[in-house]
Amino acid sequence: MSGVTKDRIILRMMGLLTLLFVKQSCSAEDIPSTIESFFTAHCTECHSGGKNAEADLDLEKFSWQLHDPGKMESWVKILDRVNNGEMPPPEDSKLTTEDRAAFTTELNQLLTSHNVRQQTERGRTTVRRMNRFEYERTVQDLLCINSPLAQILPEETPLYGFDTVSDGLRFSALHIGSYLEAADFALNEAIRLTSPPEHINERFIYSQQNGIRENLTNSRPVVRDIGNAVVLFHDASYITKLKLHFKESGSYRIRARAWAYQSNRAVVLRLNAGSYQAGTTRVIGFFDMTSEPREVEVIARIDANEYFYPSPDQLMADADGKNVYQVEGDEYKGEGLALEWIEVEGPIEPTWPPPSVAAVFGDTPIIRLQKSRWENGKRVEYELKPDDEVVGLRNQVTRFATRAFRGHATEEDIEQYVKIGLDALDAGATFERSMRISIRAILTSPQFLVLHERPGRLDGHAIASRLSYFLWQTMPDEELLKLAAEGKLNETNELRTQTERLLNNSRSDAFVESFVDQWLDLRRINATSPDEKLYPEYDELLKLSMLAETRSFFRELLDQDLSIRNFIDSKFALLNRRLAEHYGIDGIDGQEIRPVALPTNSLRGGLLTQASILKVTANGTVTSPVTRGAWVLSRLLNQPPAAPPPGVGSIEPDTRGATTVREQLALHRRDKSCASCHAAIDPPGFALESFDVIGGYRERYRSSDKGDRVKETMLGRNIWEYKLGPQVDASGQLKNGELFRDISDFKKLLLNDPRSITRSVVSNLIVYATGQRIELADRPQVEAITQRAVASDMGLRSILHEIVQSDLFQSK
Repeated sequence: MSGVTKDRIILRMMGLLTLLFVKQSCSAEDIPSTIESFFTAHCTECHSGGKNAEADLDLEKFSWQLHDPGKMESWVKILDRVNNGEMPPPEDSKLTTEDRAAFTTELNQLLTSHNVRQQTERGRTTVRRMNRFEYERTVQDLLCINSPLAQILPEETPLYGFDTVSDGLRFSALHIGSYLEAADFALNEAIRLTSPPEHINERFIYSQQNGIRENLTNSRPVVRDIGNAVVLFHDASYITKLKLHFKESGSYRIRARAWAYQSNRAVVLRLNAGSYQAGTTRVIGFFDMTSEPREVEVIARIDANEYFYPSPDQLMADADGKNVYQVEGDEYKGEGLALEWIEVEGPIEPTWPPPSVAAVFGDTPIIRLQKSRWENGKRVEYELKPDDEVVGLRNQVTRFATRAFRGHATEEDIEQYVKIGLDALDAGATFERSMRISIRAILTSPQFLVLHERPGRLDGHAIASRLSYFLWQTMPDEELLKLAAEGKLNETNELRTQTERLLNNSRSDAFVESFVDQWLDLRRINATSPDEKLYPEYDELLKLSMLAETRSFFRELLDQDLSIRNFIDSKFALLNRRLAEHYGIDGIDGQEIRPVALPTNSLRGGLLTQASILKVTANGTVTSPVTRGAWVLSRLLNQPPAAPPPGVGSIEPDTRGATTVREQLALHRRDKSCASCHAAIDPPGFALESFDVIGGYRERYRSSDKGDRVKETMLGRNIWEYKLGPQVDASGQLKNGELFRDISDFKKLLLNDPRSITRSVVSNLIVYATGQRIELADRPQVEAITQRAVASDMGLRSILHEIVQSDLFQSK
């Protein structure tokens, strides 16, 4: 496609999409006199004077321009801060309880009335497009492919915690250009009329691999040949890479036979794929291996030109604390992994041409060519042969568009995409090329990219899409679309039945991962790398186990409809051996995540003490009660603290062990402008001080300089990387005066107010599901769901049903 043609497409698309996102503007209005009088009496002494106004809020210049989203949001913040008693500051104000109530009641009524009128006119939610992950899954489902597409598209701008919120899902020329690129890539992956890919189905005897044989001839080999297998004593990819070139991307079945060697406990077999081009490796599976030989299997996508290698993990050093590089492989007495063989099979394709061809061309006849031909560097062996190209194109484009547009396209909408293909046929393009042009246009059209909803109650097709993108992150399946067309999705019982069906399907794992990772900030798990000297035990398997624990914990509450009180504290955790060892819990074998009853008086249980949470709320070297406290308030309690005043510095981490973070914060809080906010922020953070940056329990801080030497060992070797510094103090006092000694006490205090965590979960689920933040007019419905949930100690699954059945979910 020429640059001129692409530019024209982008300009045309931008014009069409701009119409979908036009917002009304309104001239400023005068602030109601009673509100202005309240400001004059209680607020403007501090909040006036332009640049000198406290918190940059000059109420003398403030306007009543409620149609401006920013102004409306500011007014709601004023309402909330006065209503919560934060402003005017109690110590500086003579405001009576009656005057405060009169002001907040009037302001709430005025703002809510405006918000209700606004929602009636335009709907609660604004038009939004699919985010890049929804786009990827939708195109994959449409075309029956599993190729990664999200990485082609620009990263999203999450708002209010989620990348499903409409205001963060706008269009730009960059987006349209990326959608064109992604559509071309997806169609190339789907339309495969070439010779079948070279199929691998081979067993590789590991002792015969080149890297192994070469190492065995060294003067100091680090592997050992034991006849029927080779023993690996270290993660050495330069030795263990399989001599195999993956020419085709796709799903591969990989099997291995291995066992623990010189070990009375299980050791870990890790299977890895790596990219020479990107310089990265990734774990595609890991397993506990005992002394009994065992065969394991994993099916994973491997891209063309990637390499594969196995490696041992979590091996104990020998009795002298040495590793294999200090002792010759044949003499080494430490733990090892005996590996007999690896089998690789794939790409796994049930038929050829693959099902993706039928996904694009339907039942169009396909013939095998008597003589293959070369096109674009590939050998073409098949050809599409419709009985009538015009009729075939019309039928197949109509079929595809009807599915892609999720029931919201008219015959006129579809006809324009049929015409694009017919025009290409008339110009001499082949049937395949003409279909490509039509399908490409569909995959970059507003009808496909945008989730269509009209003000008021949603119709069946809109509910089908909202439910499916909520729980599956993809388009509705045939059953949902059929029920939508019949008008049955607007029925309470049928909607509940379909919600259950979607939740019971493994595709709902997409919801669990997406929602949990965004709500709890798990997408930031790689934002920091723990200091290797302070935290030598951190590794890739621990990180993967951390993520799996939190996602599985949410899944367990969802599947079993358990009370969301468990988010604060639970008598069980979702663990594997790697995590259990990290938490100091004995008796857990295997790398499969599963529910485990916690020991009596365990500090674990709930979200707050899960390693994933503790890692994303730390910076890799030290913990910060401020960061963790703000996270607890924002994510778990839905009470985000105010931004710090301009020019206020932060405390600097001290890894030398000279001072504690509590001592530094005490100095910081001497500033009056800091003390008030820190009274709310710091206590939750202090409660978590017994856990380090990777979620391990500690009684003393780790230090790179000052402190005592560590007397423990790690995997059989002495720890020398860090020292033990000052004692940890996890006690604190809440803003309301309640005291706690440690995290256990703090959890009990949180459970005294179940309404806060319940409201937070309800609110976040609604934002994620509907693509719109909670507005003032929505609060009564949120509060009603919260009240019912608290009164009956409602489970997570029941709360989700309440949300789906609500007007908030079923209205635009």
